[in-house]
Amino acid sequence: MSAPMLSYCVSRTCYKKYGIRLTAKYCCGHRIVRYRSVGGLPVAYKESLRAAEKILSCRKSGLTLSSVGSCRRFHCRVVSFSSISENQNGINTTEKTKHGSTYDIPTSPGQKKDTTRALPSSYSPEYVEAAWYDWWVQQGYFRPNVKMKPGEENDRFVMCLPPPNVTGTLHLGHALTCSIQDAIARWNRMRGQSVLWIPGCDHAGIATQVVVEKRLARERNITRHDIGRELFIQEVWKWKQEKEDSILEQVKKLGSSLDWSRSCFTMDEKLSSAVTEAFVRLHDEGLIFRSKRMVNWCCHLKSAISDIEIEQLSLEGPTKIKLPGYEEELEMGVITTFNYPVVGSDEVIAVSTTRPETMLGDTAVAVHPDDPRYTHLHGAQVWNPLSNRSFPVVCDTYVDQTFGTGAVKITPAHDPNDTEIGQRHNLLSINVIDDEGKMENVPDKYHGMKRFHARAAVIQDLKDEGLYKDTQPHSMVLPFCSRSKDVIEPRLKDQWFLNCKEMGEQAIKSVRTGKLKLIPASAEKSWYHWLNDCQDWCLSRQIWWGHRVPAYLVTISNQPNTEGVWISGRTEKEARAKAAVHLGVSPDLLCLHQDEDVLDTWFSSALFPFSSLGWPTKTADLERFYPTNLLETGSDIMFFWVARMVMLGYKLTGQLPFTEVLLHGTLRDARGRKMSKSLGNVIDPMDVINGISLEDLQQQVKQSNLDPSEVTKAQEGQAKDYPRGIQTCGTDGLRFGLCSVDYSAQAVNLDMSYIESKYRMCNKIWQGFRFFTSNLGHDFTPAVNFKSDVMVTNLMDQWILSRLSHMVISCDQYFMDYKLHGVTECLQTFWINDFCDIYLESVKSILMENNRDSDTARQVMCFCIDTFLRALSPFMPYLTEELYQRLPTAADRPESVCISQYPSKKQVAFHQEKLEEAVTVVKLLKSVILSVGTRYSIKAKTLPVMLQVTDEGLLQTLSEDSLLKTLLVLSKAKSVDFLSPDQVPPKGSLVMSPHHQVQIFFMIKDMIDPRKEITRLENKLNRIEKTMKNKLRRKKEDHTDIIKLQEEKEVYLKELAAMKKYEMDQST
Repeated sequence: MSAPMLSYCVSRTCYKKYGIRLTAKYCCGHRIVRYRSVGGLPVAYKESLRAAEKILSCRKSGLTLSSVGSCRRFHCRVVSFSSISENQNGINTTEKTKHGSTYDIPTSPGQKKDTTRALPSSYSPEYVEAAWYDWWVQQGYFRPNVKMKPGEENDRFVMCLPPPNVTGTLHLGHALTCSIQDAIARWNRMRGQSVLWIPGCDHAGIATQVVVEKRLARERNITRHDIGRELFIQEVWKWKQEKEDSILEQVKKLGSSLDWSRSCFTMDEKLSSAVTEAFVRLHDEGLIFRSKRMVNWCCHLKSAISDIEIEQLSLEGPTKIKLPGYEEELEMGVITTFNYPVVGSDEVIAVSTTRPETMLGDTAVAVHPDDPRYTHLHGAQVWNPLSNRSFPVVCDTYVDQTFGTGAVKITPAHDPNDTEIGQRHNLLSINVIDDEGKMENVPDKYHGMKRFHARAAVIQDLKDEGLYKDTQPHSMVLPFCSRSKDVIEPRLKDQWFLNCKEMGEQAIKSVRTGKLKLIPASAEKSWYHWLNDCQDWCLSRQIWWGHRVPAYLVTISNQPNTEGVWISGRTEKEARAKAAVHLGVSPDLLCLHQDEDVLDTWFSSALFPFSSLGWPTKTADLERFYPTNLLETGSDIMFFWVARMVMLGYKLTGQLPFTEVLLHGTLRDARGRKMSKSLGNVIDPMDVINGISLEDLQQQVKQSNLDPSEVTKAQEGQAKDYPRGIQTCGTDGLRFGLCSVDYSAQAVNLDMSYIESKYRMCNKIWQGFRFFTSNLGHDFTPAVNFKSDVMVTNLMDQWILSRLSHMVISCDQYFMDYKLHGVTECLQTFWINDFCDIYLESVKSILMENNRDSDTARQVMCFCIDTFLRALSPFMPYLTEELYQRLPTAADRPESVCISQYPSKKQVAFHQEKLEEAVTVVKLLKSVILSVGTRYSIKAKTLPVMLQVTDEGLLQTLSEDSLLKTLLVLSKAKSVDFLSPDQVPPKGSLVMSPHHQVQIFFMIKDMIDPRKEITRLENKLNRIEKTMKNKLRRKKEDHTDIIKLQEEKEVYLKELAAMKKYEMDQST
């Protein structure tokens, strides 16, 4: 008894709505479709999703689908399949998973993959990406030529991977960096350069300490202070080992061709000694010094933080915000005004502030010297009843007379501008907020209060004193610590600083003179602006994880009341010896205590280009590979990392660390939002490569370090952005998609559906290659020298070679300019638009024959595919390797595509501009013929077409047999004939002019009603006009949609004119 048959609609609507790959070419707008019954089954309504899933399951199981009709929407095919099990009748002999076929041949790590079996019927990333990476590494393809001698700089290319933080897993921003850099590294390697791409990981002081503290709190309910510094550092090293292994595996999965034998970590012994050496040298020279200055203080972390670790939150008015350490939400975005009584007078001076709690540390009120309102109060004293202290009214031109009351409260210890005013007027500086964000050096009533609780208390006491005026909404920018989400507190602290003035000037000079090139050049303006005002760099951090400051507070044991001095040293022994000389006493009399602080992570990162090569030791690697050639990184860290590498590199080595800097924009989601875990739009590249369901995405968020309130928000964001999860894209699809965006912009918006489309391109390459191999025959042997051994006479063969030449030349130029999106566009255009859609269609009939033309076509196909795979390899290393190994070869060639020669202009000197123009006309004619057939519901194979060409050369080319056959194949027209330039076209023909030298005459007499078509076209034009008016009324800056509508309108106007002329001809 035969198995029952089931039927389902396979409209592409299912794919668009539910992300499921289907077979039909056209879509409709249905949600529910009717299915015809087969085998007596009743008619029923089914959801497209369920139908599509069963179709997909059937396809993956290797079952045959057959078309049995259509649903009530005429263009939605209905297919049927037998509901038999996978193992019946020998079906499904290949192992499959949800991602497709898998590679199941036993292959040891480092062993070459077995490519003797036939290719699976469809592209499967899981199958393609198996085994290749370990083999590449084992073969040493990613190592540089170590036999290179000094002076051969032009034959090498060196680059450092910006070391990812060991805070967790990579995100798509890291994948973008790896994809761009690996494409550039592979391109240089294929050009014959000795390439060194250095991997590493960064210890990320504050960020890593925060995540480890969160884990201790969550898993063991303890803090770092409960276990002490030594045990806590051990916990961080455990975290580092766990996460570093995971991160490096992710980088490998991305296909990154890094030299793993040189992998390093910023707290390795080698790099740590470089940090110590740099600090001691700069301190001995006087560039590093200790001073009490205003810093960005995070009260939750109890540490100073860098500018890059600060997030700015813009508030338009009163806003409730949840801060760590506070159970209640706190109101921000308001400004409070209160009065200070003038001593010895009944007058008051009103001042306004967004931080009322800091008035307990006020030591002056400042007014502008030219403000007539306060002239009589210059030098007067005002009284602060809450701190029981009086202080002066000072005159300073910093004060803006037009803002607020024109009088400004001055708190030198808690505001950078107030600090400068305090220094100019020798004002007292009173620190009223301690390291934990609690009040200190204040009356007992406020002592120990949290700063924002003290704010409410101060306002209430001002009201009680009758000094409070009002609180008003106020737009402001609130600085937050990106790690702890606490509000930054400006504080005066003793810290280590690096004087960057002279180094900054050198960095500016290096760009002005062209020794250092910034790409894009628009970055130069920001470079000059930042470095011209380069401030001293605060180096110290009050945390435990990081490079401990190699400086010692030295005191003399028999002089306990003597103030200590700070001495730096590579070791305590060296510091003791230096201190003895400095103080003129015996080393035995000295007491040394090393600073508890650690150095800013960016300090060790700034040394990475040369510390990773062994500096300060003069190693062979340092001599051979320093300076590097290129630094590629995000534009958001140009100052925090790039500029500091340039400054310290030149200062410590006497050379720029690199000669070019390539900057990419910040990766954002499809809606232009910054990637944030709390928004749920931070994506692990492994989830794009392997695919992931929405449920699994949300489970990841649930297991993260996010607060419960943020988990809910993140899951809601994921449900909105990825309702069907993320489709499997594979490594090659992800890499190609990331390199296809124009990353030179400040912000790079990434739509996941765009990456998914590159998966489909991979399948297009796969199917094109399978078509080629299935049409080779048994005795095909590629020519040893294509240019000299193959005689190409067929115009379509010549055309595809010309297009290949155009692709290679364009790719080479775009690579030289680091415009990778231009390279990927050329590659995609060639393979899909030229090779598959045009050339393969044109040679199908030729390949069925066994003659010279078919042999030539096979040679041309083989040459094009070989060239294309080598050109594509920097972006799709796995797919190109898989196909390259299966490509027939007539002579010895490189064992791997990744070490083969990148295509050059000399190899593809086939450009024919006139022929390309002619085939462009063929493609244009094909589109017009097909559109006329579709628009008027006429089957193309019943449609006779006549062409009238005014240019004799173009006419001769178009009428050539291969081009004419190509036009017939592509357009599916019944026939294509030519009219001489002076010949009158037959009556009853529809005329169109898609090209200024070509007219098309469609013999459609009695096939259409011209009056109905004119009415239809006029209605369509009216709708377009109405849409354009509505869009213009919105006054959006982006007029892309309007431009497209205008272009569409022009097409319909031409068609309307042609139809009116046709109607007129019919009536005469």
